[in-house]
Amino acid sequence: MLLALSGCTLMRGPQAQETGHFYLNPYADISGVGKVVVFELDNRTNYPLLSKTITDELSQALQKKHIFTLSTLHHTDPKWRNLDLDVSNSYSLAELASIRQQLKADAVLFGSLTSYEPFPHMLMSLHLKLVDLRSGKLLWAMEQVWDTSDKRLELRMKRYYKDQVRSGYEPIDWELLITSPRNFNRFVVYEVSATLPDVNRYARTPSSSENRLNFSGKSGILQKTLELPQKALKFAAELTTIR
Repeated sequence: MLLALSGCTLMRGPQAQETGHFYLNPYADISGVGKVVVFELDNRTNYPLLSKTITDELSQALQKKHIFTLSTLHHTDPKWRNLDLDVSNSYSLAELASIRQQLKADAVLFGSLTSYEPFPHMLMSLHLKLVDLRSGKLLWAMEQVWDTSDKRLELRMKRYYKDQVRSGYEPIDWELLITSPRNFNRFVVYEVSATLPDVNRYARTPSSSENRLNFSGKSGILQKTLELPQKALKFAAELTTIR
């Protein structure tokens, strides 16, 4: 979990109790990342096949951003077994170096599917991180709950349906998203992808801890930024010495 966060920006929607946030490193150039490997999410739900489904749908949504080249690595893949890694929300310095060397990637996206509930009360929560394997920097992270009983989420779903789905499901319309697991999943990964810019639009050295980004996507998820701690900077320096 990200700690000591400040500089909160609500992208759209009415004020409501926060259900999550994302962090985008204001000092990192995401457009300079060439290849990203997406690890299958750690599945902490009672639905064993769901992590593969969400991982694949997340990869597809991110590919539409055209920021970097993506490949997906599932736990059944021999390449995953060769890495000899535990499913985790964090990896050591040596493990990150091994990932870069074996998979020839610039960054890794990993995390967990922490909860899921089906219809009639659909709910999903994700904890995700994107780490630069070249520098050890945290590029982006998200911890978010999508709860269909949340009125703020309902507003975002209606907007998504109007902008992205448009028609073909009358008379159910936007309520398709709270009755169809497949469409609910697509909405979730769309919102995740919308927290990343299509191109790098932020300064490397911003003058304030709060940074307003120009997103092509529409997300009601809160953005929070923080100064990188000295521990993270030391970690990046150590990673450079062993590459």
